[in-house]
Amino acid sequence: MADNDKSQTYIRETRTPESSGNGMALIVGGLVVAVGFILWLVFGNPGTVATTEPASTTTNVTIEPPAAPAADTTTAAPAEPAAPAEPAAPADGSAAPAAPATNP
Repeated sequence: MADNDKSQTYIRETRTPESSGNGMALIVGGLVVAVGFILWLVFGNPGTVATTEPASTTTNVTIEPPAAPAADTTTAAPAEPAAPAEPAAPADGSAAPAAPATNP
């Protein structure tokens, strides 16, 4: 005879992978940012812009050369150029320079 033990139960568990919805949240978040940006472009004007009317419709431009500097009358012009200075004497007291070395 077959053993019919009804006190034991077997539990068989099957799991199906569930998506967490991260892809959908990314799409919805991107749409919210895009709609916010479009609304900012449409309604985010800087306010009233002040415009000014020109004084006249013609424009006249005058260009003048710069004024020459005033002559300096406080100093006199040099009479004649200074004479060239004499060469300085050697520090050791000798008056004649040393003879140049010759090549052998």
